[in-house]
Amino acid sequence: MVTLVRHEWHKVDSQFELQLDESLLSKIYPDLDEDEIAETLAQIDSGEISVEGLVEDARDNNVDLDWDRTYDDWYTERKGGYEVTYEIGDEEVNMDEE
Repeated sequence: MVTLVRHEWHKVDSQFELQLDESLLSKIYPDLDEDEIAETLAQIDSGEISVEGLVEDARDNNVDLDWDRTYDDWYTERKGGYEVTYEIGDEEVNMDEE
């Protein structure tokens, strides 16, 4: 018997969500009082404070953000354009699939 392996190399858009509330925000910014936390949350909601900046601040303050996966869009599976490779043992053969 010989085992054949097929690899499909796709591009995927994975979406994650995080419910940001005052409690989590106070862990990221422990020096802010209740009013400042409320103002910061409003600034994040309006786009005055970037999500990237918030994520960086959480990382800098050792706060883990527990993102929930909402969906994956395997768009190359729908539209084609992914690469397919095959292998037997240590040998590998490449073939493009559109």
